[in-house]
Amino acid sequence: MTLLAGVSVASLLASRGAVADWSKWSDVGETFGAFSSIIGGLTLLAVVVTARMQYQEMRQGRKELEHQRQSLVSNHLELQRTAAANLGMLHLEILKLSIEDPELAEVWPPYEPDLPPELNRQYLYANIICQFQFRALQDGNYSDEQVTASLRYLFTSPLMRSYWRAAEFGRESLPADSPEYAFSQKVDAACREFEAVVASAKVRAEHGPTLQQTA
Repeated sequence: MTLLAGVSVASLLASRGAVADWSKWSDVGETFGAFSSIIGGLTLLAVVVTARMQYQEMRQGRKELEHQRQSLVSNHLELQRTAAANLGMLHLEILKLSIEDPELAEVWPPYEPDLPPELNRQYLYANIICQFQFRALQDGNYSDEQVTASLRYLFTSPLMRSYWRAAEFGRESLPADSPEYAFSQKVDAACREFEAVVASAKVRAEHGPTLQQTA
């Protein structure tokens, strides 16, 4: 429509042949040309501002999505820890029932062939103690150093060391990257540490002080 209007005006002026009219419309055209340049510049500026605002909104949207993703991951891990803790508590309750009732204790396979029922129940109780230490470490109630110190104290008991050796078959299937395997390595270290102390004391009792000790 603009093109048709311009052509019509040009035809009208051409038919009239008035130089003054041509000059007047030329000035009007220049005025509108400058005005168009200003409008074009403002339009470009508006496009740039709009694009920047959209970019900022997109960045904010990505941040919010990342925050939501992290919240979902955190909630998922918390649910996993809660489920694991509930499962561990259920396991402890089952073990407690077997300790309190000898008939229920017979349902569990013995830790060793021909193991006396009384000793098997003691091993079940030792299992509960180790489970408690593991849960305390996993739940963050105790630090790694506190749990290690507690294990060193517990494994001064011959029954705890005897239980740990008897339960070795149950640890063979633990994945090497699992928290249970890492905890079993910690318990192994505490058990070996005190067994070395006991063995050294036994040697000294049987053979007397060594030359180094005498010196």
